[in-house]
Amino acid sequence: MDLTLFDDVLILLEEGNMSRAARRRNVTQPAFSRRIRSFEHWLGRPIVSRSANRVELEPALRANSAELQALVGHVRELRGRIANYDPARTTLTIAAQHSVMISALPDFIGSLRPKFEKVSFRVRAANHNDCLSLFLSGEASVLMCYERDSDVEMPFGAGVSRAIWGRDRLVPVLGGSLRFAISDTGKVPENVPIIRYPATSFFAEMLEQGAPAYSAHKGPVIAESAFTAGMKAMAVAGLGLAWLPMSLIYADVQSGTLLVCNTESSALQMRISLFARVSNPTAQAICTL
Repeated sequence: MDLTLFDDVLILLEEGNMSRAARRRNVTQPAFSRRIRSFEHWLGRPIVSRSANRVELEPALRANSAELQALVGHVRELRGRIANYDPARTTLTIAAQHSVMISALPDFIGSLRPKFEKVSFRVRAANHNDCLSLFLSGEASVLMCYERDSDVEMPFGAGVSRAIWGRDRLVPVLGGSLRFAISDTGKVPENVPIIRYPATSFFAEMLEQGAPAYSAHKGPVIAESAFTAGMKAMAVAGLGLAWLPMSLIYADVQSGTLLVCNTESSALQMRISLFARVSNPTAQAICTL
């Protein structure tokens, strides 16, 4: 399949004009027009309406532009996979919490590359419950997620092996001008705004159970989000107090951009756990390193 004609149509959609599209494709306008006619012949219907003075894109083309672009991308990806097929290469799907994907997953995959050169990784980032669903349904062979240190281990059966990749902690931090609100003892004034996790989110449930300072804070809620990277940006901007994984904010703490509030019982200790299906030898090998 020659994708040139599809590329022509995509450029025409972007430009909305035959002359500009022809210039971008480095061909004359008559030549470009002939290529568009070839696409129309393949499609079996016009994609432009032609009159004496102008050319208009058909609504059907505009309405399906996203699907056309996705189709071209999928075909190119398929062509690459077939052309570069290696029977010794395998793809391993990892389900990882959003925050883990940012803070821990790059180092995890980087540590695997020397020993698993023939393994490609497909990462499915989601919230904690969705990651569990992906793993339990078999859509992911490896699960990487947080667990609270004092919690009982998740009750997977004998078909799942587990390991601890590392440890982390949720800590309260302030940024911007709010850094100067902390007293010498590290205590945060009650009226400081807070950036909270949604009540039903994984981190909120863990903090409510294991970090009394989180639920006890009486300041106004300036924002609510389960997206830790977004909460970090708001904390750096000085919008409010936020509990964030130390692995995510370590560089900001070191530089002084964020200040950790070292109040008693404020931090929540966590472990970064790995789970693998025993039936998948590659996943099992990765988890037992």
